[in-house]
Amino acid sequence: MPRSQAKSLDHHHLPAGARLFSAGDLGDAAYLIVSGRLEIVLERPEGDLILAHRGPGEIVGEMAILDHQPRSAAVRALEDSELVVITEEQLAHRIAQTDPILRMCLGVVLSRYRQTVAILEQMKGTAPPPVLGADAPPSETFAAALGALSLEREIRAGLRNGEFELYFQPIVRLSSRRLAGFEALMRWRHPTRGLVPPIEFIPAAEASGLIVDLTAYAFEEVGRVFPELLLAAQTNPGALDGPLFMTVNVSGRDLAGASFPEMIADFLARTRIAPSSLKIEVTESMLMDDPERAAAALTQCRNAGLGIAIDDFGTGYSSLSYLSTLPVTTLKIDRAFVRTLLADQTSRGIVQTILRLADDLAVSVVAEGIEQAGEADLLAGMGCAFGQGFYFGRPAPLAGALSAIATWPTPTDHQAALRLIA
Repeated sequence: MPRSQAKSLDHHHLPAGARLFSAGDLGDAAYLIVSGRLEIVLERPEGDLILAHRGPGEIVGEMAILDHQPRSAAVRALEDSELVVITEEQLAHRIAQTDPILRMCLGVVLSRYRQTVAILEQMKGTAPPPVLGADAPPSETFAAALGALSLEREIRAGLRNGEFELYFQPIVRLSSRRLAGFEALMRWRHPTRGLVPPIEFIPAAEASGLIVDLTAYAFEEVGRVFPELLLAAQTNPGALDGPLFMTVNVSGRDLAGASFPEMIADFLARTRIAPSSLKIEVTESMLMDDPERAAAALTQCRNAGLGIAIDDFGTGYSSLSYLSTLPVTTLKIDRAFVRTLLADQTSRGIVQTILRLADDLAVSVVAEGIEQAGEADLLAGMGCAFGQGFYFGRPAPLAGALSAIATWPTPTDHQAALRLIA
């Protein structure tokens, strides 16, 4: 089929005996077989060599796109076949999004397959087959794979060596400015690079599965330090808005594990922390990885008494459907909307819509990323219950959180401070 035709058609009918492409052709599409059967063949003067048969649900023609080499063999129809065209752009985009280690392994597999085809092509007589070396992966793929492996190894070492620690950021009742709780945030104090921000190690931990170990560590630390925070709160009760709560981030990997609810149950039994004092926080995108399994795990946690917070609400995958199926107790408005709240009417409208939705669902709302008094005042006036951001306090180690509780102004102190500023 001509290259222009492959790109222009979503479906392609290939009659029995017809050739889809030949060895040496440039690849610009792969094909998903809907019906019929195809054969992959080395066409030779002394007789064709059949390499494989392919049927419904299988793909042919993907190699030339994945490794940017000419077609290694011909493909012919054994019977009338219906194919769906997968364009080069569609495949290339998906491959680019995969893990670099997986891309490197895929490149090795393709290279070895092509070597095997080359050996079969040259074995026409009794001469021994040629010895072929593996093609080196592209330098950027190799560098990315090496970097990912090194980072994963360092994360494992960091877990063993106690390099990870929790920081705590205040969550405030906006109407009174009283302290309501903290969000526990993971930090990595690397021995040579210093404090590594989460954006640099959390994706690698997610890809490798090490995020499960980091989450387990986070709960262990919360179990250790939360009683200290509660004791500190007793020394300044006027600064608090009800019982102090703690929010802990979990990932889609955690929720996909069958043992996660059991881990939570064991945590509650060992620490005797009141379930109502603990909230599990998960991003919308993590919920979309495996919605059914996530829903089951979160429901078990909610039944145990924990709160369920959805982070970054209003961005990415936002779906109203899961709000009716998940036991959500809190929505967290993404900082992107808060950052432009004072100047952008559209952002203000989105926030107001989320607040109305939350009110209809009888769930609370936390606005993230508050950095100015004007943002806090406007959100409070709009009916937002809680706020979080640098205006109220940056994430800090345990000592900083204890100090924040001890020195947090009472509502009277807060009003006096506002008068002094004015």
